[in-house]
Amino acid sequence: MTKLGKALKIHPVASLFPEMSTTDYEALKNDIQAHGLMEPIWLAKDGRIIDGRHRYKACRELRIEPTYARNHGYDDDATIANAVVSLNLKRRHLNESQRAMVAARLRNIFATEVKPRGRPKKEDENSANLRPLEDSKASAKAAEALNVSTRTVEYASRVLANAANELISAVDTGIVAVSAAAGLSKLPEDIQRKITKMVIDGKAKNVRLALKAERNREQIAAINKLDAITGQYSCVVIDPPWRFNKNRVDDETQRGQTPYPSMSEQEIASIKIPALENCILWLWTTNAHLVTGEASRILYAWGFEPKTMFTWVKNKMGVGEWGRGQTEHVILATKGHPVMQPPIPATYFEAPVTEHSQKPEIFYKIVEACCPGPKVEMFARVVREGWAQNGSELGTVK
Repeated sequence: MTKLGKALKIHPVASLFPEMSTTDYEALKNDIQAHGLMEPIWLAKDGRIIDGRHRYKACRELRIEPTYARNHGYDDDATIANAVVSLNLKRRHLNESQRAMVAARLRNIFATEVKPRGRPKKEDENSANLRPLEDSKASAKAAEALNVSTRTVEYASRVLANAANELISAVDTGIVAVSAAAGLSKLPEDIQRKITKMVIDGKAKNVRLALKAERNREQIAAINKLDAITGQYSCVVIDPPWRFNKNRVDDETQRGQTPYPSMSEQEIASIKIPALENCILWLWTTNAHLVTGEASRILYAWGFEPKTMFTWVKNKMGVGEWGRGQTEHVILATKGHPVMQPPIPATYFEAPVTEHSQKPEIFYKIVEACCPGPKVEMFARVVREGWAQNGSELGTVK
């Protein structure tokens, strides 16, 4: 049996590239056992391993004496790092995000590279009178070495500085895009781990969809905890979470995705409306749900008869597949014989857009002026004095 000498130390530059997965390492080890070590272990002048730490580990476990190649020409970490990058890029197939992570680690080495102060003589360029290379230059140099943009290097640097280990590993292994990971790294670590696990386990296609699914789960839980509205009211305002069937939920480029859990027509129609025998109801809806007839069908299912429609003209365009929406509608419907006190308002009003789903203040003034008696708002977002309200986001908008 081969007698192994004292284990060699690993140079920090060897960690520019991430650790092999257990599966890949076992495959490497089996290959070395079957065919021997095909590529030497590269050493720095001081004897530390700069490339081949996995091959070295496998050889020691197999009790095989490795072959070595000593790099006599490399004296500083930056030069050694460039050599390590060159060696590994030839044998590893890395996507852009993985290369960006390597570049971010390389940047930290380049950032400690030095250059002369002032204007030293040419022969003094390697003297001790030096200063750190500026971060921007280090980023640019690292980006060039790995053939990525400086922007992706900045993303990767943010990930290395702020992300949970699980998220860093997911980018290193090519599972999560570095840009998505940079955004996710701003969130608490427990959320990072949860979202990363969802992507790794295949429960979400990517970070964006995993975050959306988690937000929906939280909101659904919040909706389920809502206190039931007690009593009955002569005026009801409701803005249900309409579902847009054309949403391409797996398409990252699709605009206009609803940032909340939606409900089907049947689910909305089954909502219990706390209405008095004589009641005015205001149902917020969209162009799409008007033309399909969903809004009217729901009103009749609730026992209300549509009477007229008011239109909110917004100050800017939104999104839309057939037309960019700049209007939103609220249908006035009645049950029994409610009264509407004068003056009767015009059927449109203009107001700027604010937070998602938040309705303009002018609308509530119209309702309060027209509708006497107790009022309730369902799926509310802003606390309103004198109204009964419920909503999973109630109070989130000031």
